Amino acid sequence: MAKKHTLPVAKAGGPQSVSNSIDGPDKISVEERRYRAEDGMRTLAKAEEIRKNKELMKDIKSHAKAIQKAICK
Repeated sequence: MAKKHTLPVAKAGGPQSVSNSIDGPDKISVEERRYRAEDGMRTLAKAEEIRKNKELMKDIKSHAKAIQKAICK
């Protein structure tokens, strides 16, 4: 069987904290997981607010079409 070659992938967030880490130094810290969860919740809440704003969504779609048209030239 042929060996698969994979490229290394950079991890987001910079250096990892060793203290309070889950399952060793290669895992993200408890604080980092909590921060990411809170940030994700804020992002999802903001996305829901945007989605419910019909006028803003109309403007977003119009802007997206203009960008797509410019890219496809």
